[in-house]
Amino acid sequence: MKTVEHAMSVRKLTASLLTTLAMLGAIATGNAQDHVPPADPLAFDPDFQWFRPVYDMDLADMKPKKRANTGWFATYDRLALYASRPELEIAQDAETKLDQGWGHRYEIGYMLPDVEHGWMFTFTQLNGPGKRDVVATERLIRFGVVPDDDGENGPIIQGDGNTLGYDQRLYFVGDSVNVMDFNSYELNKTWRMEPYHYGGILEPFLGFRWARLNDYNSQQNYITTANGSALPDPNFGDDYEQLTTNSVITENEILAGQFGFRYVKFRERFTYSADFRGMVGGSLQTARSQRNVDTTTGIGDTPDNNFSSQTRALYDRNEEFVIGFDIRGELAYQLTKAIKIRTGVQVIDLATGIWRGGPVDPTGTNQEQGGSQDQDVVMVGATFGIELNR
Repeated sequence: MKTVEHAMSVRKLTASLLTTLAMLGAIATGNAQDHVPPADPLAFDPDFQWFRPVYDMDLADMKPKKRANTGWFATYDRLALYASRPELEIAQDAETKLDQGWGHRYEIGYMLPDVEHGWMFTFTQLNGPGKRDVVATERLIRFGVVPDDDGENGPIIQGDGNTLGYDQRLYFVGDSVNVMDFNSYELNKTWRMEPYHYGGILEPFLGFRWARLNDYNSQQNYITTANGSALPDPNFGDDYEQLTTNSVITENEILAGQFGFRYVKFRERFTYSADFRGMVGGSLQTARSQRNVDTTTGIGDTPDNNFSSQTRALYDRNEEFVIGFDIRGELAYQLTKAIKIRTGVQVIDLATGIWRGGPVDPTGTNQEQGGSQDQDVVMVGATFGIELNR
């Protein structure tokens, strides 16, 4: 009897343990579903009917909370931004003027259902402006000439060393005016608030931004004995030409904390949105200065010699405090269930902590036109893009 009672007790205990484990597993699974993406994170739209038509009546009956999508989303925008010129330590600079550059902006993120929070990653790239003042200058000529039957020089052909597309050798001598590029990486934690009385939805976020702004400053000078700008030199002879290029590349590595919000409102097929990002951090700055001299001796069809010299690169470092903001305003039009096209404007203002133009030191290689280490840079212009499930 004791053996039977003992066996029954073991079975009861085992059954109780299994029941408890099953209940705990169910509770854990239920809680996990509230805080993690589905098993397939790409299944934000299980039927993947991104191109399914959408009708005005359906949108009119849909509440704002339902129109604010959850799951994965992605956007792409083409940027046409004008950037301010560098603040150089010369009286002739034009820092108030803007020059155009082109770029891209990519965004991908995930908004969890029910709990209404998620993550968002943004990459912004601006190539340019590339504004330079350039003059085409004729070099010591080297023509490719074909003699006629009568001994006279015939037509000029493309010869070795001639500038491609021209019948003579040219230097395009120029000074930089506004040459830069900008790259930015953002990672933000986002939240979605309950819709306001008139249907607007606020999405605050908090995150981190790493950005890099590179400035290119250069001046060129061309001299030659052919026009009297250079005097005969015992090292080069009576005929020579010389192109001197002084250049500085100034890099700004920006590490900043970021906070902001996105406000969105729906009206029929249109979506109005406004984004604000404020950033506070530091700029790690490096300037690399160098001088290049290209010399060609001799004159006529075949120069005697062609050689280059380069000075040792000089480096300067600095650190500055950065404050800035990024504002966007956009209008999107819904084409299908998950796809919208949009246009808008964007303003990026790095108000402090940017170095452009390189060092200010007349004993250096390219430093007579150097710039302040604590400048501001403004980038403003239009955007055109497309949204998926945003």
